[in-house]
Amino acid sequence: MKIIAIDGSPHGDSGNTALLLEEFVGGALAAGAEVERVCARDLDMEICCSRMHCWYRTPGVCIHKDSVTDLIDRMALADVWVLSTPVHVGGMTELMVRLMERTVRLLSPRFEIHNGRTRHVASPYASHKAVALISTCGYYEDGAFDPLVSQVIDLARSHHRRFAGALLRPHGLALRFMQANGFDLQPVLEAARMGGDELIRNGIMSEQTLAAVRQPLLSKEEFVSMMNSAFERRMGCQAGRTPGCI
Repeated sequence: MKIIAIDGSPHGDSGNTALLLEEFVGGALAAGAEVERVCARDLDMEICCSRMHCWYRTPGVCIHKDSVTDLIDRMALADVWVLSTPVHVGGMTELMVRLMERTVRLLSPRFEIHNGRTRHVASPYASHKAVALISTCGYYEDGAFDPLVSQVIDLARSHHRRFAGALLRPHGLALRFMQANGFDLQPVLEAARMGGDELIRNGIMSEQTLAAVRQPLLSKEEFVSMMNSAFERRMGCQAGRTPGCI
């Protein structure tokens, strides 16, 4: 099975989401997958011109000749896309959005009706393939992921791929900070590795594994106190000038 795992964080390997992606990829490799890991911030990536030349003038061929052009050719053949992105303003990062917009050339301008909904025609081979999501967010609650998960489910549907699950880590903005300050992240990281193994062996990640990645690492009140203290040390708390400072 061929996987393309795309890290859409502007922080790349030093980001919190990369901690989970690294473990996930390790599990997938151990299960026998072939994995190509891509860091979106390192790509030479032009913005989609949105004039749809790849539909009407040169079907299936992008007008841009950059590193993304070759990447999307490989994405078309990959069995699984693993989209790894922190939550930014409710959805995926700008880097990931820009890259996903370039995948429009994998679709046809022609429409069809599927399960009562319209969508563009795609390769008949795409329906046997999948999309999975890995994400962290700064908020404590799981609900902060809802817009992003909906976004990726819709993207998978548009590309005629099945959605294979979302490995989500709330209060994940602090993962590296917590790791450096003695918190035990091992159960979360082991679950992320198991997610990679399960996706290859079973075609989907189990709810038990996904729940283990989401498990609380501290109370909501402890999280808020820890993060505010960290921000105040970094920024300097000035009464009357810094919001929330007394």
